Amino acid sequence: MPHLVIAGGGFAGFWGALSAVRQAEALGRRPDTLITLINRDAYHGIRPRFYEAEVTSARVPLERWLTPLGIQVVTAEILEAEAVSRRLHLARGRVMDYDALILATGSSLSVPAVFGADRVFHVDTFTGADVLHQHLRALADTGFPTEASRTVAVIGAGLTGLEVVTALPERLRALAPQAPEFAVHLIDRATEVGLDYESEAGRYIRDRLRHLGIVVHAGQEVVHHEGCVLRLKDGTVVPAATVILATGLRASPLAAAFSGPRDALGRLAVDDFLRLPEHPEVLAAGDVSWARTDANRSALMSCQHAIPQGKFAGHNAVNLLFGRDLVPYAQPRYNTCLDLGPEDALVTVGWERRLQTIGPDAKALKTEILTRWIHPPADLDEALALAWPPLDRQPGGVPDGAD
Repeated sequence: MPHLVIAGGGFAGFWGALSAVRQAEALGRRPDTLITLINRDAYHGIRPRFYEAEVTSARVPLERWLTPLGIQVVTAEILEAEAVSRRLHLARGRVMDYDALILATGSSLSVPAVFGADRVFHVDTFTGADVLHQHLRALADTGFPTEASRTVAVIGAGLTGLEVVTALPERLRALAPQAPEFAVHLIDRATEVGLDYESEAGRYIRDRLRHLGIVVHAGQEVVHHEGCVLRLKDGTVVPAATVILATGLRASPLAAAFSGPRDALGRLAVDDFLRLPEHPEVLAAGDVSWARTDANRSALMSCQHAIPQGKFAGHNAVNLLFGRDLVPYAQPRYNTCLDLGPEDALVTVGWERRLQTIGPDAKALKTEILTRWIHPPADLDEALALAWPPLDRQPGGVPDGAD
């Protein structure tokens, strides 16, 4: 019986598993197909990054959806991959062979050398977000007694950094309504925050930061971090007991086990069908995949791209096992919905991120995305129906603004 292994239970892996089941059933080969999903924990995280104060509802048990579909769920860390022998080595000495593999192990935070990993926080994972939450609660329990304890610095003004920093003023005030004034700093190398947005959208972001009282250090970087002190390139000193990194991502280290070209983020180049050219039995989807969305652009590390890629990968992996034609991946549309704190968000359209919607209407859309669009339906039949790759629909697979 051919064995399809899916490495990773994030957006690409989860939807890849559902797509594989759906396609195996469509071919009448479900009884002949063994499908296993391996994930480092027992949950599917329903956030690209866990920037909110409350994230307990932002993950669901993988077994809730996958076990009833006959998918074997293995909770284990994948330590090594042997591409030639088609074998994965898991923690505790377990070995798993595959006939086809969907590599969907995602990405992780890129930590600059100046920061000690034990002295900073992140929202890259559910666990990381929980550690940050417990740290802030501990400071609140002491009443935020010092300037440093009342100061938070966010490093990096990309999408994650902006969503983290604009949520912080309300989050901190909710923890300690009677505490003295908090200071929130945003530090980024770019000469101006929001330069990767169209000019009107970028101005709106900068206005929102000013409205929230966030101190922006543009064109700066941290050159020294010791204790509760950050020293910036221009000599500015920021006393911060809470430093949150949003310094960009790199593809999963497991990608290094497979030969072939890759981009600067470590993502593996794939063909039109998401296969690795030098390992055609392996498909890469999500943050580990350097995939072309159309003739001019590559996918970004976002759930907006990971979900459809997972659907294509699951479909193609099953077709690969049974000698059926593969379907090419395409996703030329790109929209963004950026959370900007209480009652505010920003919706942009197109790769140039042109301003479309702002304020409460955009915030309502962001809430709908987080609570409905990227959640798997509770009904398994409905979930399977959504697992088709978007072959006959306008490319995208996820509603507009789902990032």
